[in-house]
Amino acid sequence: MTTPALHATVERAYEVFKMRKAPGGPLNVCTSCCMPDELEREMRALPLRKISTRHFYEYCNGAMGELVQPAEEIKYLLPRWLELLAAGEETHLLPELTLDRVGRCPAGSFSAGEESVLDAFMLAYFDHQLNGGGFWGWSGDPLSLLIMADAGGRDVRPLLQHWLEHQNPVSTAQFVRSTYWDFWPKCRLSSAFAEDRPVLQATFKAWILAPNTQAAFIEKLHHPEFIAQVDQVPAQGDMPFSLMVDAVLDNLWHN
Repeated sequence: MTTPALHATVERAYEVFKMRKAPGGPLNVCTSCCMPDELEREMRALPLRKISTRHFYEYCNGAMGELVQPAEEIKYLLPRWLELLAAGEETHLLPELTLDRVGRCPAGSFSAGEESVLDAFMLAYFDHQLNGGGFWGWSGDPLSLLIMADAGGRDVRPLLQHWLEHQNPVSTAQFVRSTYWDFWPKCRLSSAFAEDRPVLQATFKAWILAPNTQAAFIEKLHHPEFIAQVDQVPAQGDMPFSLMVDAVLDNLWHN
């Protein structure tokens, strides 16, 4: 279910992108073996708000004829695309690559107003995750959304700042789970989708090792409201959550 903040950003996207026209020719997607011809034609012919999740799923997962994306095509589709994401719909097999086509548009394709809409949507989407909303049946993994944002050409620093300031104990538990498995073992993001993202890697590492970040999360991990919930968080595999908390605290103190 969408949140008021997500709904507001979606409606703003419809307003900002309203002058964009449906592509007159085929979309930049393989229709030989990836996306059925009929769905590709429908995606250009249907009213924008009638385009379904299935259309976007086939389009986003389909091979691209050109890796550099046609910006006008992307901008026409974006309001409905964001609307489906806000509703919790799955438009890509892999959360991290959901907005990959957006990030492949040529530099300078988006106006300041369009960039602002995308940034506002990503922040609202991230906030919903930090509050325990989750998407697509998976939850507790803000790192996947950071990769999604980076792949979509978004600056992840406002998202990291929001995580730093977030007071919901759920977001603190997500920090423990995510970083215990996917950062602290090698002091780098271990997701395969982050391997070729040096800017994201450097930005995240600088953020998590910054003294103010370490101090903030040490304080959160000692907050009575968080401590009261530690024993209620399920173990992951054979690892009790309480031991994960201890390990993350140790890393925050000594890195």
